[in-house]
Amino acid sequence: MDINTILNSRKGIEKVMGDVLRVLRLYRRLWLSEIHMEIEGMNSTLKEEVPSYNDVKRAVKELSNLGYVHVEKGIRGSLQHVHGIEDYLVTIVDDVKIVNALTNDKKLSEYMRIKYGFMEM
Repeated sequence: MDINTILNSRKGIEKVMGDVLRVLRLYRRLWLSEIHMEIEGMNSTLKEEVPSYNDVKRAVKELSNLGYVHVEKGIRGSLQHVHGIEDYLVTIVDDVKIVNALTNDKKLSEYMRIKYGFMEM
């Protein structure tokens, strides 16, 4: 599936895939649990529906299958759990097509404008 098709999707798992890529563009690498929280923040800010954790998990799996992200199982540190928590570290693939598509993404630009106080030119 083409990156622009994903980013232009307005419903279904493809929309969630686009949101996963958007938050990973901001941070490059996040734990799966953090991706869900960041999407919740982004979509709440933009007054859009927040996907379920299971939909985010499914979207990450699809993006991994397409080669847009790399996923590795690991132990995330936690103050409440002495031995940490099993989670999945998700890293966006450093690819020119992905970076260019996300640089021109209107939803991500609007979120960054609100979040960081950037002004539109």
